Amino acid sequence: MPWFSFRSASNAAKNKPGEDTGGTASGSDPNNKKKSLKRQKEQDLQFYTQLAHGGSTKRINTFLSLKDLYTKLAAELEIEITTIMFCTLNTPKIDMKNLLCGLVVYNDFIFVHVQGGRREVSIKKEEKAIGITITDNGLGCCFVKRIRPGSLAEKCGKINIGDQLAKLGDVSLVGARHYTVANKLKEVPVGSNMELLLIEPKQGFDSNLCPRRQTQPDNRSQSGALEDGKATVRIKRDGTVQEGVTCSWLEKAKEKVDDQLESYMGIRDLELACTILEVSDDKTEKEEFTAVVNEMLEEFGFPEEFVSNVWDIIQEERSNNH
Repeated sequence: MPWFSFRSASNAAKNKPGEDTGGTASGSDPNNKKKSLKRQKEQDLQFYTQLAHGGSTKRINTFLSLKDLYTKLAAELEIEITTIMFCTLNTPKIDMKNLLCGLVVYNDFIFVHVQGGRREVSIKKEEKAIGITITDNGLGCCFVKRIRPGSLAEKCGKINIGDQLAKLGDVSLVGARHYTVANKLKEVPVGSNMELLLIEPKQGFDSNLCPRRQTQPDNRSQSGALEDGKATVRIKRDGTVQEGVTCSWLEKAKEKVDDQLESYMGIRDLELACTILEVSDDKTEKEEFTAVVNEMLEEFGFPEEFVSNVWDIIQEERSNNH
């Protein structure tokens, strides 16, 4: 079965036979009708946006890629694209549960978090892992998504969720992917000092206040979970986008695979999790799935146990869906 079923988000399909969506007389120029339909679709695919630390509300229409989205956000908000750290959906808070990371539902409110103050910290690496989970925005900014309770990072109190990892010692981390940064942190010898340059998200005094509009759109349940059949834009691993609809069991499987990524690799990446799910789409045997994952995603060097656990998760969720 396909992972995504595709549909147009336009309301044009709802019109009765013979109705002219463009508002012109029957038998009018077909080109005018096409233009009208295109305008209608662009209105349907709109997203509201605002700087997370405060500012006026803007609106953008459909985008063609992750870079295109960031370019449009930067243009509308009059900021430099390189200052964007990450975006949250329907909340201005630094809430990683609502991070824009692969799937946007039409009419979601996009809050843009930009770079704020910089600080240098020194942490003695007393353990093999300092206890942070890293992700990135797809355009060169790696940041802290989670701090494990009881970990060295939590105990030292020098690293916060949302902080960008800009430099390790004399090595710039700007432009690196999350798995590269995670590996560099692991390579720091236990017992030595870890020198980090961190950039925190800019925050206003009213950052925790809601914007002057509904922050929980009708396309999500009160719990924030996605409902089946809602039109979405999926940001793929290669930066392109794809229109589709939500499917709750796939979302559950994706979250579980993402948990495995954190446990084994120290990263969180819902789009990578989605790519792994897609690999399994037509696979019936674990060995075949393992071979394709290792070939397509060789750069990650996934442990055999990780791939095996992921296969079991996929089979379990498929079974529960039937």
